[in-house]
Amino acid sequence: MFEESYLSFLSEFGFYSVGNAQGHRRCGLSYKLDPALGTGGLWLYLIDDLYGISVYDFVLDCDICLKLAHPPFFLIRLNDTCCRKQPHQGRTMPSETLFSYAGHEDVFQGEIKKGMAVRSISVCVMPDFYNTLLPQRYPQSSMDPNLFSPKINNNDCIPEITGVLHQLGNFRPSEKIARMFYDSKVTELLSIMIQREINRESQPHASRIPDGDMAHLQRVMAYLNKNFTQKVYLDELARDACMSRTKLTHLFKKTYGTTISDHIKTLRINLAKEMLADTSMKIEAIANIAGYRFHGNFSGAFKHATGLTPNQFRKTLL
Repeated sequence: MFEESYLSFLSEFGFYSVGNAQGHRRCGLSYKLDPALGTGGLWLYLIDDLYGISVYDFVLDCDICLKLAHPPFFLIRLNDTCCRKQPHQGRTMPSETLFSYAGHEDVFQGEIKKGMAVRSISVCVMPDFYNTLLPQRYPQSSMDPNLFSPKINNNDCIPEITGVLHQLGNFRPSEKIARMFYDSKVTELLSIMIQREINRESQPHASRIPDGDMAHLQRVMAYLNKNFTQKVYLDELARDACMSRTKLTHLFKKTYGTTISDHIKTLRINLAKEMLADTSMKIEAIANIAGYRFHGNFSGAFKHATGLTPNQFRKTLL
């Protein structure tokens, strides 16, 4: 089984099991990295040979070579490169990118360099899920993983996909309902990608966005994903994209399914959710780091997005 081979791989790599306590998780498997190799750990939720969800957060103190034999699978991952510092806060801010891969039966080989921070949320789906279980549940659905990977690249953070991955990373379900929650989220993730492909195929060629405009939109998206905690001016974005304000807002909504302001709000709320897990941080400080000057504005935006106040959300994590 893939689960057994992967857990064996983790042990060989230098991770050791710490049960379910790490990061307030109440289900799944938590691992820490051998202190001789680095700091941090990872969390896994594996369901037989159907799918696996993983949250990585570690830094290596040495170079490590990886080698893992694997069966066919489809992977989608949200990387947090954490390469910037928030002024006067001393906190590294995230810069997110999406990555997907349709793998065949093979042997993966790679290397992680000393000092590299590995922070990501991944969903690995096995053929038994998308070739057998999915069509059984939803007979009209079909999925070819090879169609998705070329369309999800390191410069294109798709809001609806990143939103589901953040939910997978932030939510702490109890053991009783964990399978229900994770089954639904993996199905939701795949349905979004299938629908995107359906939309692309049904779109008349004449109405498709020109490659030049798409390149400008991707640059705008990359800028927002790196600078969402700062004040963003639409006029500057439009000028950098070589578009009018009207054209930029129209094409952005058409391409990403959300407005620029709503995308910024989503990024800020997702960052706040992650920081609320750190009970040593005051909510006022979290609001400031996430880009809200006034605590009241932050609390209102957070409750509108989640249905909970920041304090209530923090209690659900505990």
